[in-house]
Amino acid sequence: MTFYTYNYLHTSQGNWQYARVIIISILVIVFMIFMIHYLRNQLDVKYKDLSIIVGTLLLLILAMQYNDFSAMQSATKQTGQITAVVKESAARLKVAPRRVSINSTSQNANLMIRTPKGFYRIDYNADGTQFILEKVSLHDPSKVTIKGGF
Repeated sequence: MTFYTYNYLHTSQGNWQYARVIIISILVIVFMIFMIHYLRNQLDVKYKDLSIIVGTLLLLILAMQYNDFSAMQSATKQTGQITAVVKESAARLKVAPRRVSINSTSQNANLMIRTPKGFYRIDYNADGTQFILEKVSLHDPSKVTIKGGF
């Protein structure tokens, strides 16, 4: 069973988004440079061809970005909900949030948390707005792996 620390959940939300923005920015700058060279030297068609290639690549990446935008928003929202659950659980158990890890990066029905005080199962009420913590003991706690470290 894999548990994710609060720090892992908090820092892994936006790393790939920054890389995409950087790639798109570089492509826009390269596209503008090629277009300026083509407009200055209209008889030299290599800049026109390079502009078309870079522009097509830019449009392709922008289309993929738009396609993944809703998926990223959903994932960010779920990770934000999970970090809120970790914070609330840490407050209830009087433990620092960095010492708490959870077994999922999205909100589902079988959430468990690991703290220095032991393992706890999270039981939600019928409408999913509140939860209680129930202490549990694992059959084989040696098979627990933690991503993000304490």
